[in-house]
Amino acid sequence: MQIKIEQLPQRLKQQLPALLWISGDETLLVQEACDLIRKFAREQGFGEREVIDASKGFDWNQLLLSNNSLSLFAERKLIDLRADKLDEPAREALIAYLANPNPDNLLLLTTGKIEKAAQSSKWFTNIESKALFCPIWPVSEQQLPQWVEQRLRARGLGIEREALQLLCDRVEGNLLAAAQEIEKLQLHANGDTVTAASVLELVADNARFTVFTLVDACVGGNTERALKILEHLHAEGDEPLALLAMLVRELRNLSAMLVDMERGQSARDVVQAHRVWGNKVQLTERALHVHTQRSLTALLERARVIDQTVKGLLKRSVWDELGSLVLNFSNPRLLVGVI
Repeated sequence: MQIKIEQLPQRLKQQLPALLWISGDETLLVQEACDLIRKFAREQGFGEREVIDASKGFDWNQLLLSNNSLSLFAERKLIDLRADKLDEPAREALIAYLANPNPDNLLLLTTGKIEKAAQSSKWFTNIESKALFCPIWPVSEQQLPQWVEQRLRARGLGIEREALQLLCDRVEGNLLAAAQEIEKLQLHANGDTVTAASVLELVADNARFTVFTLVDACVGGNTERALKILEHLHAEGDEPLALLAMLVRELRNLSAMLVDMERGQSARDVVQAHRVWGNKVQLTERALHVHTQRSLTALLERARVIDQTVKGLLKRSVWDELGSLVLNFSNPRLLVGVI
């Protein structure tokens, strides 16, 4: 059975299967879900906990041996199994485990994200049908304010709208940093409402602003974020030419991909052929549908002007020109006469 993380506390109070499976790449949320299960297991009399790290080269027969071995210190045992991926031996061992689980054991399995394609496979269906499967997804930029507000509310605190936005800006999607800052705000809360002044005073700037996040914001069309990152990098003293080089590289890559698309290839095939992976795939596909060769050529021409400005050949403001490039890279519709 598959459940959402919000359903986990209530579901633990019902009859449990032999396997509790937590999957995801958001470290804080995965850790908190596992902590909740471990606490529940202790309360239910699982007095012994055996931790198994199924790293590369792990012999999955050890899981079956652990299932059949008697607990040394208690009648009931929690098997805390951690695996990055589930290869064929892992799947076979889990299926064999669930075919004959020891009623005195509870298996907690923690893995990385299980892709949607894998969730329709026969092996996954076989395991999930006998387990409680809880996939944990990252908190998006749009979901972060609600996540922060709910976490504060659970601690008896409200927050002003301006303070909420400021806090989200400072943690920049880093949930671990957000959780730490919320704990700090709780300790120093003066009353029951967090103000913008308290956030400014207590919360560190954890925003992860780099040239790579700048490029991703441009490719993804997030103009406000791209300009904010550029402003931060300017304040930090980053070299304009280094930023320009990365932006130009991305523009040229997009131009080469568009050439392949003009030859009849799909956007998905093109990004795979150009070795674009992970979260960058969706961003790049979006850019390929909003840009044209004309827009990319115009942006590369602006980049040439910036290069000449940095070298003193033109009397312009380098950072103003970079801002214009970032603005139009993220939103090519602003390129008058081009799109």
